[in-house]
Amino acid sequence: MQKAPPWIFIWTLICLISLAKTVDWDANNFPNPTATGFRECNMKMSASICDPDGILSESQRYRLNHELNQLEARTRQDHAGNFCEKKGITGAMAIAKHFRDGSEAGITGAMAIAKHFKDGSEASVKAAANEMLRKWDLDRQCRKAVVIVLATEDKKFWVARGDKVPIYGDEFTELFNAQKSYFKEGNYDVGMQNILQGTWEKALSKQTGGRPDSGRGKPQPPPFSDDTGRKEKEGMKMPGIPWGWIALLLLVVIPIVLCCCCIYCCCCRGRGGASGRTDDAEGGGPMMGGGGPGPMPSGGGGGGGRSAGLGGFLGGMGGSAAMNGIMGLIRNRGGGGGGGGSSIPMNPPPYSPPAPGEGNNPTGKGLYPSVSVKDEGGGGSW
Repeated sequence: MQKAPPWIFIWTLICLISLAKTVDWDANNFPNPTATGFRECNMKMSASICDPDGILSESQRYRLNHELNQLEARTRQDHAGNFCEKKGITGAMAIAKHFRDGSEAGITGAMAIAKHFKDGSEASVKAAANEMLRKWDLDRQCRKAVVIVLATEDKKFWVARGDKVPIYGDEFTELFNAQKSYFKEGNYDVGMQNILQGTWEKALSKQTGGRPDSGRGKPQPPPFSDDTGRKEKEGMKMPGIPWGWIALLLLVVIPIVLCCCCIYCCCCRGRGGASGRTDDAEGGGPMMGGGGPGPMPSGGGGGGGRSAGLGGFLGGMGGSAAMNGIMGLIRNRGGGGGGGGSSIPMNPPPYSPPAPGEGNNPTGKGLYPSVSVKDEGGGGSW
């Protein structure tokens, strides 16, 4: 009887060892990368991806882990009114060769990657994804978490979602179908990255209901003349000067007033003295009859008449009123030269009461839906 070649025994032994090492994964025995199971997931520290069968290279695992972390940052809504609306979608990923039928169902995200999940049916992968979502407890408060499961030997993909995730099961199925060719070619990392990108793009595309930033909701503050930012850029500037009013004052008003004063002084000097003496006679002053001495001449009579007459003349012309009016115009128009002068506008805008909802959304951006929608997620096979 001829002996079998030694290589046959070696090959058989390798096959038996390989079969013994094959693990049928489900939600109960699959390690949790976000807790203490990260070493079994081939990660060096707590992570969002688990690849216990070593399907991906180390660089591919860490690239996908980075994209999972970015999913939450990219879907965050800082302009929202409460914590859960502000929070983004958390993601985790489980990758294995095979998944067996595990349990019941379960946006925070996790990714599980395996070759095989027990019986390998779509129902098994779906059940494993939803149970991981429940057991890993990624986002109990806001329920905005997803767990992505990939079984390479079963050729199945599934995304389980929390009921506040704004992307729904049929939309995850559409995202998978658009990338199915990469999974058929074995380019799992490319297909996964594209699905993660499609997830946050679809979430942001649903941001609706925002109000345009109209500036309403509170009274507008008056512009201040000491604009520090502008002065730092443009240097210290003198307030704008109304040169037209100054020219009018110097070339027209003042010369007219001076000319009138000169005319009065030159032409009416004699009349002022006579008027003073006539006033004494007409007003019942001392008149001596006969040969008595006449009244003593008063040296200041004429001057007093001129002074009173000049004051009355200028007052009649409204000189002081005109000067006050011109100076007032200069003061009020001091800010007309491009930012200087008065800090209070002539006609401040009226107060406008806040419109409903503007206080919770001050930037005018919209929000994606936050209503609770329950389903088992989406995915498919290739």
